[in-house]
Amino acid sequence: MPDRKSSLEEGGGDRSTASRDARVFLPHADSGQLKSLYRSKTRAKLPIPLKAFVLAGGAGTRLSPLTSYVPKGMIPIAGKPFIDYVISYLANHGIRNIIMLLSDEDSEVYRNHLDDGSKYGVNIGYSISPRTGTANALKEASGHIDSTFLVYYGDILTSLDLTGMIQFHREKKATCTVALSTGVRIDYGVGRVDKDGRIEYFEEKPVIKEYPVSIGVCLCEPSVVKYCSSGSDIAANVIPTLVAKGERVYGYLTPEPHHDIGSFKQLDEVKKILKTQSKNQTKNASKQD
Repeated sequence: MPDRKSSLEEGGGDRSTASRDARVFLPHADSGQLKSLYRSKTRAKLPIPLKAFVLAGGAGTRLSPLTSYVPKGMIPIAGKPFIDYVISYLANHGIRNIIMLLSDEDSEVYRNHLDDGSKYGVNIGYSISPRTGTANALKEASGHIDSTFLVYYGDILTSLDLTGMIQFHREKKATCTVALSTGVRIDYGVGRVDKDGRIEYFEEKPVIKEYPVSIGVCLCEPSVVKYCSSGSDIAANVIPTLVAKGERVYGYLTPEPHHDIGSFKQLDEVKKILKTQSKNQTKNASKQD
């Protein structure tokens, strides 16, 4: 791990006020646009003045021993690290300012690869803190939260219409908007029984639209940070607390499924999807030529 001075120079910006256990490096000024594997149905034509905080500091224990050698988000898929697809997705929706929320254990690998983001046409900064929960990782970077911001779990891949979600969040004047998919099949068979124990309904691995699945993407207002604390999780603790406190929490429904790389099974599924799409893009490009 490089010392703080060299980290600041490589990160490309000024250091903010942060806790003694966290280090924050700001991105450069705004720059160009990056084409993405995924395209929005309401694609943003201009950069959106909205920061994205990408959670990528987890240990990835379910992918051990692979993650003992490479951080989860840096696992190569279809010729490039997974995190590249995340950056491309955000850039395609007009988001140019991205802050990576990392841990000491993996920050150097990410920063060596992503640098300041200029090669992607975006601005990438870094907040480095101990692994004490996703909510605390966000809190440690709160000095850079001054308006609506996006939280994106860095191990997921989605074709969610993020531009549409941003519009929805603003229209609802929401404190927090959570992306929820109505197109995800659960991994188990489910049943419904009557009071006598007789099965009225049974289906194997259904899509239950009445209970949409969280994608791992949410839009938040700065007031959300006050609910963040050490040892807590955004999805497991912060969002339920917001709901319980009566805050304006909305769900942005989408039929689009999502994929994460949290396990070897899921990683293999994502590899197949991206390889197939990469081949299709190559074929289409050849036809156009």
